[in-house]
Amino acid sequence: MGEKIKKDDIIKALLDMAFAHSTSGTSLSDIAGALGIKKASLYNHFESREDLILRTTESCAEYLASISFIPADIDSVAKRYPPETVLKGIVSRYIKMHEKSPLFQIYTFVESQKYFSPEAAKIIKDEREKITAQTCKVFEALLEAGTVSVKKELIPDAAQWFCSGVCDIMSIHLLERKKIVMENPKSGEGELFTLSGDDSSLDRINSLAESFSQLLK
Repeated sequence: MGEKIKKDDIIKALLDMAFAHSTSGTSLSDIAGALGIKKASLYNHFESREDLILRTTESCAEYLASISFIPADIDSVAKRYPPETVLKGIVSRYIKMHEKSPLFQIYTFVESQKYFSPEAAKIIKDEREKITAQTCKVFEALLEAGTVSVKKELIPDAAQWFCSGVCDIMSIHLLERKKIVMENPKSGEGELFTLSGDDSSLDRINSLAESFSQLLK
């Protein structure tokens, strides 16, 4: 890549290297080597390795904050489809988003840092609160559409339980996907995240959506 690099190039290199070797197993020399530059060049953008990790964490927070768990037209979607179809759709969409670059690397990085970095722990807390709040909007839209009859005051608790199930499924699914990726190294980034896998996670998603649809009726 040469000497003319940007901060974002370095952050991406760290995420890629951490995905393969863990954050603790990635040195500045590793990052510089991946970028084809001298290690000293990294200090033109970051004060230290710790500063790079902190700025990368902040970049991950910004990216995740821009991701929505639900589509913008959820009100019209709730009117067109039955509850189980709506819930299956939004969860499948969310998980598939996380299978692709850069979200796959971001998720892995933040999860690996959450026990060591208060900033990473806050990202996970904020993300869980966000998808719970957006799930409340889904349940409220279904209630407005007349396809569920859950009491409105119970929606926050129902959303929290549903999101806990979603996060558990996604965590297991992405762990399985990461194993597949690491066992099948590819030369192209596009190829890397399109490797085939089993449908067990989709089955768990469908089961969760169907169960919650029945509970909401």
